[in-house]
Amino acid sequence: VLAAGFNNAIGEGQDIGDEYSFAGSGFIELGVAWKTRLFKESNAVRLKYGFSFQWNKLTPKNDRYFVQDGNVTTLETFPSELKESEFRITNLVFPIHFEFGPSKKIERKNYFRYSTENHFKVGVGGYAGFNIGTQQKLRYEEDGNRVKQKIRRSYNATPFVYGLSAYVGYGGLGIYAKYDLNPIFEDQTFDQHNLSIGLRFDLD
Repeated sequence: VLAAGFNNAIGEGQDIGDEYSFAGSGFIELGVAWKTRLFKESNAVRLKYGFSFQWNKLTPKNDRYFVQDGNVTTLETFPSELKESEFRITNLVFPIHFEFGPSKKIERKNYFRYSTENHFKVGVGGYAGFNIGTQQKLRYEEDGNRVKQKIRRSYNATPFVYGLSAYVGYGGLGIYAKYDLNPIFEDQTFDQHNLSIGLRFDLD
């Protein structure tokens, strides 16, 4: 499974793109999935399950960056102009989807299988897993020198992640969306949730 596209974060009273650049924020998901049909004589409903690595990137607007002060993480204005401000969370998750759609039965001498090539399919489900890394990257100029920082720390990112996801596709290509039910940062006064939409490639 390979998926990529746009990423952002929303909270109560916010719209997509209010805090983070829509074009500059993105996600990538790479994983392995298996399928098991739920009925003995039919492949119309399958259970699709596996594991994936998710990289969710946010690009704050207006020269802002994340600052962690103890148990509080906030977006603050950087002292100078930022050439780049990127915040990335890496998750290991275990997705599970109910997949619906027709398929073609291929029979061989000693076995048979079902192929969804050239068929429509719909998947609805979710995922749960763990945050395995959080990094902020900053680029700016200081006293005429170019500075590039990569800061790895917890930033109070929620350690256990879970959410809802769905896809609609034809053959190996589909449109994919996912939404984290957990807030990005734990124990904050204002919660934001990660939201992604893009293309998904499945090698069945």
